Amino acid sequence: MINTVFCIERRDDDSRWRREMCFKTEFRAFVNARTKSMATLGSYRVVHDFDNEVVAEVDGRELTKSKRERRSRQQQ
Repeated sequence: MINTVFCIERRDDDSRWRREMCFKTEFRAFVNARTKSMATLGSYRVVHDFDNEVVAEVDGRELTKSKRERRSRQQQ
């Protein structure tokens, strides 16, 4: 039986991806990557460890920008 593992990777200043941690489920990896991305305003991605396939990518700057734009629309 193959254990499915999903890992999160962070994009460094040199544009290289660095693996940080792995999870048993894609959902937990995605939530962790999204949380870290919003906290650091950095880019994170979720990678399926078995075939090294990128499952999701999140950019903290884009996430917070979208949030700010929504707030400004609501205030108008």
